Amino acid sequence: MPVVVVPYDSRLQLNLVTGTDPGDGSPIIKRTYFSNVKDSAVEQDIFDVANELVSLQNDSLDSIELTKNMQLTS
Repeated sequence: MPVVVVPYDSRLQLNLVTGTDPGDGSPIIKRTYFSNVKDSAVEQDIFDVANELVSLQNDSLDSIELTKNMQLTS
C-alpha cells in the first residue's frame, strides 16, 4: 500500500540572544514560538516573515527553526 502523508501542527521558532552569561560568556537564548503555520506556506515566505518579526524585537537573532509534523498512514 502507498503511504499517505497528512501534514499537521507546523511551528516556527525564533531563537533570540537576550544577553551573555557572565560565568562562561555563552549567549542567553530566548525562544519564541508561533504555532499553526499553514502547511501551504512556502519556506522562503516563512523565512521572510520570521525576519520581519525579528526586526520588531529588541534582541538579536540567533536562529530560525521550522518544525513540520506529519502523520504517515496507508
